[in-house]
Amino acid sequence: MMTKRIMAAKYDLLHVLGLASEEDIYNAQYNGQSLADIAEANKVDVQKVIDLQLAELTEQLDERLSSGSITLEQYYAQQAELPEIIMRSVYAL
Repeated sequence: MMTKRIMAAKYDLLHVLGLASEEDIYNAQYNGQSLADIAEANKVDVQKVIDLQLAELTEQLDERLSSGSITLEQYYAQQAELPEIIMRSVYAL
């Protein structure tokens, strides 16, 4: 199940960014571009990338809470960290 979710997330990110392959993302990031830079270069609103990452990470937290691997307190603490984590990811901070 985890592998299917990862594959779907990669596809969703490629789709949002308007790229053909993971190699395109890798090459752009290798050359110093952030996800925000890639989005801008492809005339994509960076908020779409942010929203996608927020949805994916929230889904992962929801699953961890449902499975009992984290407590409700841990869920809320980790959920509160998501905006900063996503901004760092998208803008390569």
